[in-house]
Amino acid sequence: MNAKTTATDLPKTTNDQKPAASAVATTPPVVVVASPSAAGPIKSASTPISSTPTADMTGAEGKSDSNASPVVKVEKKPKAPTKMEIASSIYLRMSKQKDVTRKQIVEQFVAEAKLSAAGASTYYQLIKAKLGQ
Repeated sequence: MNAKTTATDLPKTTNDQKPAASAVATTPPVVVVASPSAAGPIKSASTPISSTPTADMTGAEGKSDSNASPVVKVEKKPKAPTKMEIASSIYLRMSKQKDVTRKQIVEQFVAEAKLSAAGASTYYQLIKAKLGQ
């Protein structure tokens, strides 16, 4: 009698490491009683909430705080011009001059707008395309 063992015949195992319910021992929670002199009078469940003192005794709940200073908007400093704006003004200024080469304009971009040589060349092409010249 050679019976084949199939997966349904084998006991199922899991990777869960849960302890069996009978092996878990429960311990009662520890209750710490503070002395009345350490934290003031102890309030019991029978103490009404309304007699409990609060930090805010003014009764101004829900009212606007008239003592708060009004919000003052800080004036924004004018933003420094971007490199593209600087390069555009250089391009417009230099393109009006006679016999100005691309190389000269790119050199001015590097000097005045603090662009790299490759960035200045790119800016030149972008500005030229934008202005349609």
